[in-house]
Amino acid sequence: MATWRGVVWPVAIGLFLVQLLTGIALMTVYSPSTSSAWASVWYIQTQMPGGWLVRGLHHFVSDALLITLVLHGLLILATKAYQAPTRFAWWITGGLAALALALSLSGHVLPWDQAGYWGTVVRTNILAKTPLVGDILRRLLIGGSDMGNLTLTRIHTLHVMVLPVLFAALVVWRGRLIRACVAGRADNDAAPQRSWASIALLAVLAIAMAMTWYHHGVLGDELLAAPADANSTNYPARPEWHTLFLYQWLKYFEGSVNLEVVGAIVSPTLLAMLLLTIPFWGRRTGHRLALTFSIVVLGGVTWLTYAGVAADQRSGPFQEKRELARVRAARALELAAQHGIPPTGALELLGNDPVTRGPELFAANCALCHRYDGHDGLGTVPTDPATSSDLAGFATREWVRGLLTNPMDERYFGRMKKPGGEPAHTRMARFIEDAAEEADNGAALSFDVQAISAYLEYESVCPGPRKDGAACAAWLQFAPDADDPPIYRDGRRIFMNVCNECHSYDGKRSGTTRAPEMLGYGSVPWIERFISDPSHESLYRSRGREPAQMPAFSDQLSQRDRRLIARWLHDSRRRGGI
Repeated sequence: MATWRGVVWPVAIGLFLVQLLTGIALMTVYSPSTSSAWASVWYIQTQMPGGWLVRGLHHFVSDALLITLVLHGLLILATKAYQAPTRFAWWITGGLAALALALSLSGHVLPWDQAGYWGTVVRTNILAKTPLVGDILRRLLIGGSDMGNLTLTRIHTLHVMVLPVLFAALVVWRGRLIRACVAGRADNDAAPQRSWASIALLAVLAIAMAMTWYHHGVLGDELLAAPADANSTNYPARPEWHTLFLYQWLKYFEGSVNLEVVGAIVSPTLLAMLLLTIPFWGRRTGHRLALTFSIVVLGGVTWLTYAGVAADQRSGPFQEKRELARVRAARALELAAQHGIPPTGALELLGNDPVTRGPELFAANCALCHRYDGHDGLGTVPTDPATSSDLAGFATREWVRGLLTNPMDERYFGRMKKPGGEPAHTRMARFIEDAAEEADNGAALSFDVQAISAYLEYESVCPGPRKDGAACAAWLQFAPDADDPPIYRDGRRIFMNVCNECHSYDGKRSGTTRAPEMLGYGSVPWIERFISDPSHESLYRSRGREPAQMPAFSDQLSQRDRRLIARWLHDSRRRGGI
């Protein structure tokens, strides 16, 4: 056992040196500010030659260092090296393990991504529960009431200067004390221990490199989440593996501020104090008690960690949020690779992206009435029933064909009611019923519906008539497999002969009944205009027999947000949603 203790300690020192070297390499590129931190880590991870390997090693070696120090502490306990005259080894190892944990936690926030940001929010909120000084400590750490540039500046200073210096100082102090204790003794196991330590260190580094390759090459840069967003409300924040047990432990103290203080502050502090007093527990009976106590603590930590993982695995909503977070992270990396990082910061990558921001805005502003394939756009089914149409696939030929076949279906107008409770938008249903009764040929009527549906889908991508009859370039990108261009022209002809009696086209109609403008129907500008003011004269108006049922969002949503929703509804037809 003494030989193993002599092997594990040099491995810990070697891992710390690897941390220093990789950390220095990362410092040459990393920029600690909220507008540039994520961008600099993205550059390291994806653009700098070998950067992903350096950062991955820095990340996984940090975990390995903590595990190695815990293992070293267990060996100290098992070999009674915590007793005089080397009882200081127990305290110093505990201090080094605490510093290794602090290094890991402080490094976690530096990329300024969602995982690091919200994990730090959770930890600092726990710190704030400390009686009397909690809020003061939290403010000192993050530089104010909210996290921002000062947070990165202070934690970066702790991570690259204060904590490594303290770690190195404890290592040097331990070495001097050990030399004083073994002065004059011959150590015949020194050479074999050094050989085994070198082999063990290389093995640990090989494992760290394999995990780095797996996360980079197989999982696709999973070590970098989406840019930090303080306004995000659905990120599935969880602690890292080494503190997950504390998160699970706190679940048993929910419901009272006083109980939360006991779970978050009092009980961990008492446990730490008991561990620190182990060297004073005596020799024979105390050693058995120390072993039993340590095994119980380690078993409890292991069980709580397992319980936390299992609870998350069983939670459907949590898994949905985690998957959405992965999608957002992958999208951020994709946008950064395509367009680079905006001068205003990496958060604008997703803030201006309809694929990610569109469904979020839809869920927050539209899902009270509408649905997107039965959910709110983010995969959650609201508890309150929908009161308007389902907009998944809006303006596609399938969606329009369903509308023309049965407009009072619940997917279309069936759920919509006037203020008095009467069904809304019934005029179109009566028109279709009359057309079906008057039709001499059911096949011809079916063709008309197919042609109009195809034409309106084409109109949503390429507004306006094409004089040369050729499909526009946007349509070829939208539907590269389309092989029936004549049906679009037939659909336009039928539309102008039949539908134009009510629906205007470019402000003109052949009849007197007013229905929404169909030039560019379903296109991004058309949807944006509809979101802004459905009661506009060119749409449903606010008066007449079929007034607009939807409120105007021109004052509730900015032009950019309206455009993002419209772009998402339009483009998700190709992507199949998020």
